[in-house]
Amino acid sequence: MTDTTRCLASWTRLAIALIAVAGAGSPAQSQTDTAQRRDTAQKLPTTTIREATENLPEPFLRRSRIKGAGRFLVAKDIERLNPSHTPQLLARVSGGDIRDIGGGNIAIVGSRGTRLTMSGSVPNQLCIVGLALNDIRLPDGYDLKAIKPEDIAGLEFYNGPSSIPPELGGNVQGDANCGLFVIWLKDFRRRPK
Repeated sequence: MTDTTRCLASWTRLAIALIAVAGAGSPAQSQTDTAQRRDTAQKLPTTTIREATENLPEPFLRRSRIKGAGRFLVAKDIERLNPSHTPQLLARVSGGDIRDIGGGNIAIVGSRGTRLTMSGSVPNQLCIVGLALNDIRLPDGYDLKAIKPEDIAGLEFYNGPSSIPPELGGNVQGDANCGLFVIWLKDFRRRPK
């Protein structure tokens, strides 16, 4: 039995138990309610989790199972956030800012707190959050508006070098200091332009 199936089965059992506790009444009413609840429980959608993950690539699914590694959103999560464009979505997820970096390009930048110097504490410089599209690292300044939020199947966000998986350059210095986004397009076999 997969983790997804076990999770869904646990939630279904919990829902049935809660319904049973909430609906305790007269024996006649209880039998009718129990029959109705069984019908309802049998009609619960059992493919919700499967539908949410079946169109996602294996690397996204594998990394999303690692506790505390990053933040993971699927298309339905993105739809609920209702961003007007991808830079807005990434800024919301990361807590970073959208900045014009010249040449008509924008980037998500983060500020990693303060550092101590001999003259006192000084704010760190802003640094650009890295970006990968369909698991391929992209250069700074990639046109984020070229990716429409409705085309995104999944989004991974890692907020610093220690949380970035090694296969995505987590042990490499540079933009890893501010984190990394991995955007998966619904057609994730498509290569970035």
